[in-house]
Amino acid sequence: MQILDQFTGFLSTTSLLPKENLTGFQSFDFPDVQITDRLKKDLERIDHPRNSVLGKRMESFFEIAINHSERYRLIDSNIQIIENKQTLGEIDFLVYDEQYEKPLHVELVYKLYIYDENLAPEINRWIGPNRKDSFSEKLDKLKNRQFPILFKPETLKYLKNLGLQQEEIEQQICFKAKLFTPAGFQDPRTAEINTECYSGKWFNFTEFSRFKGQDNLFFSPPKRSWSASPESNKEWFTHSEMIKTIETLFEKQKSPLIWMKTKTAYQSFFVVWW
Repeated sequence: MQILDQFTGFLSTTSLLPKENLTGFQSFDFPDVQITDRLKKDLERIDHPRNSVLGKRMESFFEIAINHSERYRLIDSNIQIIENKQTLGEIDFLVYDEQYEKPLHVELVYKLYIYDENLAPEINRWIGPNRKDSFSEKLDKLKNRQFPILFKPETLKYLKNLGLQQEEIEQQICFKAKLFTPAGFQDPRTAEINTECYSGKWFNFTEFSRFKGQDNLFFSPPKRSWSASPESNKEWFTHSEMIKTIETLFEKQKSPLIWMKTKTAYQSFFVVWW
Protein backbone atom coordinates (compact mmCIF):
# COMPACT_ATOMS: atom_id res chain seq x y z
CA MET A 1 0.00 0.00 0.00
CA GLN A 2 1.53 3.28 -1.15
CA ILE A 3 1.70 6.05 1.43
CA LEU A 4 0.24 8.42 -1.19
CA ASP A 5 -2.93 6.27 -1.21
CA GLN A 6 -3.13 6.58 2.58
CA PHE A 7 -2.64 10.35 2.36
CA THR A 8 -5.28 10.91 -0.33
CA GLY A 9 -7.65 8.72 1.70
CA PHE A 10 -6.98 10.93 4.72
CA LEU A 11 -7.76 14.04 2.67
CA SER A 12 -11.04 12.61 1.42
CA THR A 13 -12.26 11.34 4.80
CA THR A 14 -15.22 13.49 5.82
CA SER A 15 -15.54 15.51 9.01
CA LEU A 16 -17.66 13.66 11.58
CA LEU A 17 -19.08 16.85 13.05
CA PRO A 18 -21.56 18.86 10.97
CA LYS A 19 -20.84 22.58 10.59
CA GLU A 20 -23.72 23.26 12.97
CA ASN A 21 -23.09 20.57 15.57
CA LEU A 22 -24.28 19.99 19.11
CA THR A 23 -20.85 19.49 20.69
CA GLY A 24 -19.98 23.15 21.09
CA PHE A 25 -16.77 22.67 19.08
CA GLN A 26 -15.93 24.76 16.04
CA SER A 27 -15.12 22.49 13.08
CA PHE A 28 -11.85 23.10 11.25
CA ASP A 29 -12.27 24.11 7.59
CA PHE A 30 -9.94 21.62 5.90
CA PRO A 31 -7.94 23.14 3.02
CA ASP A 32 -7.69 22.06 -0.59
CA VAL A 33 -4.36 20.35 -1.19
CA GLN A 34 -2.69 19.77 -4.55
CA ILE A 35 -0.59 16.61 -4.97
CA THR A 36 2.82 17.80 -6.17
CA ASP A 37 6.25 16.21 -6.47
CA ARG A 38 7.39 18.23 -3.46
CA LEU A 39 4.47 16.89 -1.40
CA LYS A 40 5.27 13.31 -2.47
CA LYS A 41 8.84 13.77 -1.23
CA ASP A 42 7.52 14.99 2.13
CA LEU A 43 5.37 11.86 2.36
CA GLU A 44 8.37 9.63 1.67
CA ARG A 45 10.20 11.20 4.60
CA ILE A 46 7.50 10.23 7.10
CA ASP A 47 7.13 6.61 5.91
CA HIS A 48 9.04 5.00 8.79
CA PRO A 49 8.17 2.86 11.86
CA ARG A 50 7.62 5.85 14.17
CA ASN A 51 4.64 6.77 12.02
CA SER A 52 3.22 3.25 11.76
CA VAL A 53 0.61 3.97 14.48
CA LEU A 54 -2.57 5.27 12.80
CA GLY A 55 -2.91 8.37 14.98
CA LYS A 56 0.71 9.45 14.52
CA ARG A 57 0.52 8.87 10.77
CA MET A 58 -2.62 10.99 10.51
CA GLU A 59 -0.91 13.78 12.49
CA SER A 60 1.95 13.73 9.98
CA PHE A 61 -0.56 13.82 7.12
CA PHE A 62 -2.33 16.82 8.69
CA GLU A 63 0.96 18.68 9.06
CA ILE A 64 1.87 18.03 5.43
CA ALA A 65 -1.58 19.14 4.30
CA ILE A 66 -1.19 22.42 6.20
CA ASN A 67 2.33 22.99 4.84
CA HIS A 68 1.07 22.50 1.28
CA SER A 69 -2.05 24.64 1.61
CA GLU A 70 -2.47 28.24 0.55
CA ARG A 71 -4.80 29.23 3.36
CA TYR A 72 -2.92 28.04 6.45
CA ARG A 73 0.55 28.32 7.94
CA LEU A 74 1.84 25.89 10.56
CA ILE A 75 3.08 27.64 13.69
CA ASP A 76 3.98 24.58 15.76
CA SER A 77 2.84 21.02 16.41
CA ASN A 78 2.79 18.38 19.14
CA ILE A 79 3.60 20.93 21.85
CA GLN A 80 4.09 19.16 25.16
CA ILE A 81 3.27 21.29 28.19
CA ILE A 82 5.75 20.26 30.88
CA GLU A 83 6.07 21.63 34.41
CA ASN A 84 8.51 20.29 37.00
CA LYS A 85 9.35 17.36 34.69
CA GLN A 86 5.67 16.38 34.57
CA THR A 87 3.77 16.39 31.27
CA LEU A 88 0.47 18.19 31.80
CA GLY A 89 -0.83 17.68 28.26
CA GLU A 90 -0.16 18.32 24.61
CA ILE A 91 -1.43 20.77 21.99
CA ASP A 92 -1.77 19.02 18.63
CA PHE A 93 -1.38 22.00 16.30
CA LEU A 94 -1.09 25.76 16.32
CA VAL A 95 -2.02 27.05 12.87
CA TYR A 96 -2.36 30.54 11.42
CA ASP A 97 -5.44 31.13 9.25
CA GLU A 98 -4.30 33.60 6.57
CA GLN A 99 -7.88 34.07 5.30
CA TYR A 100 -9.26 35.31 8.63
CA GLU A 101 -5.91 36.47 10.02
CA LYS A 102 -6.08 34.61 13.30
CA PRO A 103 -4.17 31.83 15.08
CA LEU A 104 -5.94 28.51 15.70
CA HIS A 105 -5.47 25.72 18.20
CA VAL A 106 -6.50 22.61 16.26
CA GLU A 107 -7.00 19.17 17.78
CA LEU A 108 -6.95 16.33 15.25
CA VAL A 109 -9.00 13.14 15.60
CA TYR A 110 -9.13 10.30 13.05
CA LYS A 111 -11.45 7.43 13.95
CA LEU A 112 -13.30 4.44 12.56
CA TYR A 113 -16.42 3.75 14.60
CA ILE A 114 -19.07 1.05 14.47
CA TYR A 115 -22.67 1.43 15.63
CA ASP A 116 -23.98 -0.73 18.49
CA GLU A 117 -27.74 -0.27 18.71
CA ASN A 118 -27.81 -1.97 22.12
CA LEU A 119 -26.11 0.98 23.81
CA ALA A 120 -27.80 4.15 25.02
CA PRO A 121 -28.16 7.06 24.68
CA GLU A 122 -27.69 7.53 20.93
CA ILE A 123 -24.30 9.26 21.15
CA ASN A 124 -22.87 6.30 23.12
CA ARG A 125 -23.64 3.89 20.27
CA TRP A 126 -20.61 4.87 18.21
CA ILE A 127 -17.68 2.80 19.50
CA GLY A 128 -14.31 1.53 18.35
CA PRO A 129 -14.35 -1.86 16.54
CA ASN A 130 -12.62 -3.46 19.55
CA ARG A 131 -14.92 -1.67 22.03
CA LYS A 132 -12.00 0.14 23.61
CA ASP A 133 -13.08 3.68 22.86
CA SER A 134 -16.16 5.64 21.81
CA PHE A 135 -17.30 8.87 20.24
CA SER A 136 -18.79 10.14 23.52
CA GLU A 137 -15.56 9.35 25.44
CA LYS A 138 -13.51 11.24 22.87
CA LEU A 139 -15.78 14.28 23.08
CA ASP A 140 -15.46 14.22 26.86
CA LYS A 141 -11.65 14.02 26.63
CA LEU A 142 -11.53 16.91 24.17
CA LYS A 143 -13.81 19.06 26.31
CA ASN A 144 -12.25 18.36 29.69
CA ARG A 145 -8.60 17.63 28.94
CA GLN A 146 -7.32 18.49 25.47
CA PHE A 147 -8.80 21.93 24.82
CA PRO A 148 -8.43 23.30 28.39
CA ILE A 149 -4.65 22.78 28.23
CA LEU A 150 -4.40 26.00 26.19
CA PHE A 151 -5.62 28.03 29.19
CA LYS A 152 -3.40 26.53 31.86
CA PRO A 153 -0.93 29.00 33.37
CA GLU A 154 1.92 26.64 32.45
CA THR A 155 1.06 27.05 28.75
CA LEU A 156 1.62 30.82 28.82
CA LYS A 157 5.41 30.65 28.43
CA TYR A 158 5.13 28.34 25.42
CA LEU A 159 2.74 30.74 23.71
CA LYS A 160 4.88 33.74 24.63
CA ASN A 161 7.89 32.14 22.96
CA LEU A 162 5.78 31.83 19.80
CA GLY A 163 4.56 35.42 20.02
CA LEU A 164 0.99 34.37 20.79
CA GLN A 165 -1.58 35.36 23.40
CA GLN A 166 -4.21 32.97 24.72
CA GLU A 167 -7.16 35.29 24.17
CA GLU A 168 -6.48 35.69 20.43
CA ILE A 169 -6.38 31.94 19.68
CA GLU A 170 -9.53 30.23 18.38
CA GLN A 171 -9.96 26.54 19.18
CA GLN A 172 -11.17 24.18 16.46
CA ILE A 173 -11.51 20.44 15.95
CA CYS A 174 -10.59 18.43 12.86
CA PHE A 175 -12.55 15.22 13.49
CA LYS A 176 -12.32 12.91 10.47
CA ALA A 177 -14.12 9.58 10.69
CA LYS A 178 -15.54 6.57 8.88
CA LEU A 179 -18.71 4.99 10.25
CA PHE A 180 -19.95 1.40 9.97
CA THR A 181 -23.44 0.16 10.86
CA PRO A 182 -24.81 -3.38 11.45
CA ALA A 183 -25.66 -5.48 8.42
CA GLY A 184 -29.31 -4.99 7.46
CA PHE A 185 -29.60 -1.89 9.65
CA GLN A 186 -30.82 1.43 8.29
CA ASP A 187 -28.17 4.10 8.81
CA PRO A 188 -29.32 6.41 11.63
CA ARG A 189 -29.87 10.11 10.93
CA THR A 190 -28.90 12.10 14.00
CA ALA A 191 -27.90 15.69 14.66
CA GLU A 192 -24.65 14.63 16.37
CA ILE A 193 -22.93 13.32 13.25
CA ASN A 194 -22.38 14.04 9.59
CA THR A 195 -24.14 11.25 7.69
CA GLU A 196 -21.63 11.59 4.83
CA CYS A 197 -19.23 9.58 7.03
CA TYR A 198 -21.12 6.31 6.50
CA SER A 199 -18.59 3.98 4.89
CA GLY A 200 -19.96 0.45 5.17
CA LYS A 201 -21.37 -2.26 7.42
CA TRP A 202 -20.08 -4.58 10.11
CA PHE A 203 -20.65 -8.33 10.52
CA ASN A 204 -19.99 -11.00 13.10
CA PHE A 205 -17.90 -14.05 12.17
CA THR A 206 -20.90 -16.28 11.42
CA GLU A 207 -22.34 -13.70 9.04
CA PHE A 208 -19.05 -13.32 7.20
CA SER A 209 -18.50 -17.08 6.94
CA ARG A 210 -21.86 -17.36 5.13
CA PHE A 211 -21.07 -14.67 2.59
CA LYS A 212 -22.59 -15.21 -0.81
CA GLY A 213 -20.45 -14.73 -3.88
CA GLN A 214 -17.52 -16.72 -2.54
CA ASP A 215 -15.57 -15.90 -5.70
CA ASN A 216 -15.19 -12.34 -4.40
CA LEU A 217 -11.70 -11.37 -3.25
CA PHE A 218 -10.70 -9.94 0.13
CA PHE A 219 -7.92 -8.09 1.91
CA SER A 220 -7.45 -6.93 5.51
CA PRO A 221 -5.31 -3.76 5.51
CA PRO A 222 -2.98 -3.01 8.42
CA LYS A 223 -4.30 -0.25 10.67
CA ARG A 224 -1.89 2.33 9.29
CA SER A 225 -3.66 1.90 5.91
CA TRP A 226 -7.22 2.29 7.20
CA SER A 227 -7.47 5.73 5.63
CA ALA A 228 -6.86 4.34 2.12
CA SER A 229 -9.55 3.15 -0.28
CA PRO A 230 -9.84 -0.50 -1.38
CA GLU A 231 -9.51 0.57 -5.02
CA SER A 232 -5.83 1.31 -4.40
CA ASN A 233 -5.07 -2.22 -3.18
CA LYS A 234 -3.15 -4.71 -5.36
CA GLU A 235 -3.07 -7.87 -3.20
CA TRP A 236 -6.19 -9.99 -2.75
CA PHE A 237 -7.16 -13.30 -1.10
CA THR A 238 -9.97 -15.82 -1.37
CA HIS A 239 -12.80 -16.08 1.14
CA SER A 240 -11.30 -19.20 2.74
CA GLU A 241 -7.89 -17.53 3.06
CA MET A 242 -9.48 -14.49 4.67
CA ILE A 243 -11.33 -16.71 7.16
CA LYS A 244 -7.94 -17.93 8.43
CA THR A 245 -6.61 -14.38 8.71
CA ILE A 246 -9.68 -13.29 10.68
CA GLU A 247 -9.41 -16.27 13.05
CA THR A 248 -5.79 -15.33 13.80
CA LEU A 249 -6.76 -11.72 14.54
CA PHE A 250 -9.69 -12.82 16.71
CA GLU A 251 -7.23 -14.70 18.95
CA LYS A 252 -5.78 -11.25 19.77
CA GLN A 253 -9.29 -9.76 20.19
CA LYS A 254 -8.86 -7.58 17.11
CA SER A 255 -11.74 -6.78 14.76
CA PRO A 256 -10.27 -6.42 11.27
CA LEU A 257 -11.28 -3.97 8.59
CA ILE A 258 -11.97 -5.98 5.44
CA TRP A 259 -11.91 -4.79 1.84
CA MET A 260 -13.91 -6.82 -0.67
CA LYS A 261 -13.50 -6.77 -4.45
CA THR A 262 -16.43 -7.97 -6.54
CA LYS A 263 -16.67 -8.09 -10.32
CA THR A 264 -18.21 -4.62 -10.38
CA ALA A 265 -17.33 -2.77 -7.16
CA TYR A 266 -15.37 -2.50 -3.91
CA GLN A 267 -16.72 -2.57 -0.36
CA SER A 268 -15.32 -1.89 3.13
CA PHE A 269 -16.63 -3.48 6.33
CA PHE A 270 -15.58 -4.75 9.75
CA VAL A 271 -15.83 -8.27 11.10
CA VAL A 272 -16.09 -8.08 14.91
CA TRP A 273 -14.74 -10.65 17.36
CA TRP A 274 -17.18 -9.95 20.20
